[in-house]
Amino acid sequence: MSQEKYGKRRQITFRITALAEERLEQVAGLFNLTPAQYAKACLYRDLGCYLEPLDRRRTRHKRRGWVLTWERGEVPE
Repeated sequence: MSQEKYGKRRQITFRITALAEERLEQVAGLFNLTPAQYAKACLYRDLGCYLEPLDRRRTRHKRRGWVLTWERGEVPE
């Protein structure tokens, strides 16, 4: 997406209560988003900015080293 199409990016910050933070983390987890991504998506939804990109940064997924429990010395149930 070009800067001419959407304009210059702006950064905003706001404070929330501990209860709001807890609920934000819970709800963002339901959609596999970070709290910041979920808050941004809600803001864009409420403002009617559906065509704007939510987050253009690429994230790397961590490789998980799957090890069976019996290989770690634990007894399976």
